[in-house]
Amino acid sequence: MNFGKVCLRSMLLLGISLSSYFSTKAQYNKIDYDNSNYPELIIEQIDQYDYSTVIHFSYTSITSLELNGSEDIQLISNGKAKKLLNSYNLPLDEKKHLFNDSGEKLNFSLEFEKIDNVNDAFAVQSATIKKFNLPHLKIDSSQSTEFLDVDAFIGKTPSREFYIFYNEGSPVLRYAYKGMIIAIKLAIEENYGKFFQPQIFVQNYNKKDILLDPSKIYAQYEVKSKFFTAPIFDYKKYLSMVKKIQKSEMFWNGLSEGLAAVAAGYSFISSNSNTYVTANGRSLNYGFFGNNMYAGTSSTSMTGSINTKSNSTVFNGGNAYIAAQYARQNLESLKAKQVDRLTSIQNGYIKMNTIFPNTEYSGYCNIPCRLDINSFLMKVEINGSDFFFEWDNDKLNSML
Repeated sequence: MNFGKVCLRSMLLLGISLSSYFSTKAQYNKIDYDNSNYPELIIEQIDQYDYSTVIHFSYTSITSLELNGSEDIQLISNGKAKKLLNSYNLPLDEKKHLFNDSGEKLNFSLEFEKIDNVNDAFAVQSATIKKFNLPHLKIDSSQSTEFLDVDAFIGKTPSREFYIFYNEGSPVLRYAYKGMIIAIKLAIEENYGKFFQPQIFVQNYNKKDILLDPSKIYAQYEVKSKFFTAPIFDYKKYLSMVKKIQKSEMFWNGLSEGLAAVAAGYSFISSNSNTYVTANGRSLNYGFFGNNMYAGTSSTSMTGSINTKSNSTVFNGGNAYIAAQYARQNLESLKAKQVDRLTSIQNGYIKMNTIFPNTEYSGYCNIPCRLDINSFLMKVEINGSDFFFEWDNDKLNSML
């Protein structure tokens, strides 16, 4: 096998250290470009592989606390468009990275079809994300450096992916961060009064336990730009109101369906970062745990062609798009199997719980419903991180 023809994604799939394999080659961190419109976006290095060109960026939040890329980002070299192959640690399109504060940094790497000649000027172009329009890049090829270790580079600033999708007409607000997924689907309960009923889902893909503590869950009403504390009933208060725990088949079916939707909507994540793979214009939502990308591939299955009958995905650097299409089929099957393997805890009304590795948790709580509010906000503190959720007037109206 000629490993020189294995693309960057294939190296990651095999768990091969990029820095150790390419340490003898040289690449470029002296690049002339104009980022005066968006000085917060910096090109750290450009690496030229056998079948792809990788640009390593850093972005520091200044005026906006969110960042995303797009599948339409491309390179223009000698009049030819070089498509985006992979995005490492940068959410694409409707998924966004959320910063907690200004001044925070995000490292990410974008892999494109290979430019023909590094000595020729080229451009970065996007029709939808203005900050990814850099009209003139010129590499100083007389000065070179080592290949950048992608895992180490993006692992310094793990992405905090935020995504909203809908389940039975209700928005589900979901974060993916450091091997953990937390999502909330807000419902309105009217069987014994009128309450907001957040249904909370946590999935733990780490090797460490996660503690979910109801006392670390907070809520607020926003009325005409003024904020008021929204009381969250604890389990004892809930029992005193309802007197009988609600375990109707309809409720549990609804909760299970909500959980299935959360599982279907996530990207595989590692404890360090999220990885997004694009191919043939479609986001594949790949990810990896450690250095091993999740797909049905192994070192023995790598050949120079695509085997459509094999249960494993076959990767070849010269056929990246074809390989990625087969990888997508395996990935969708793997997603379902991975969620099936998780130990599921459905706790009903939320109580303190330790969520062990490879375990998912679901529960709900009750908060008095107000109809005069402009928005409803929640904060969940878990594993030392704060996760903020907001339902504006449009989202609230969709549930009423």
